[in-house]
Amino acid sequence: MKNLKINIPIIVLIAIVAIILAPTGGVTQAENPLLKDYQVAEVRPFEVPLNVPAPDSAGRDLAYEIIYQIMRYSDKFNLFEMVIMEGAQKVPAGKKILLVKGTITAYSDKGTCAVNFEFVDKASNKVLHEAEAKGFTFRVANYIARVIYSYKVGEK
Repeated sequence: MKNLKINIPIIVLIAIVAIILAPTGGVTQAENPLLKDYQVAEVRPFEVPLNVPAPDSAGRDLAYEIIYQIMRYSDKFNLFEMVIMEGAQKVPAGKKILLVKGTITAYSDKGTCAVNFEFVDKASNKVLHEAEAKGFTFRVANYIARVIYSYKVGEK
């Protein structure tokens, strides 16, 4: 019983320190971009630098996977009127466009990659959010779609 009395305050102290020192996301709450006003999501094929051993199609393939994942969220939660590859079709006038673009920084034939990505207001070219992601390609695409979802509905 004596050990239990000593361990409880230590556990509580460790929990408080862990909460205080816990890492936060790359953007603080005050800086979170709200994407509620965007009706169209447009994805640009990701750049593949020459020093990254990836096939030429890797950037386009990742963009298609991101479109698929954004469409999944959009269909379920009614996020966007259109989700398209940049330049694939004409966007009606007056629609606010969220551009998703980035660079593949690492690539493996085993299906993994690392990327730097940005959300950009297409009209003003203002970067709204930028971050990194790595893992299996489909998980990277799903992560990007989840970030858009959380900013679109204001959960972050």
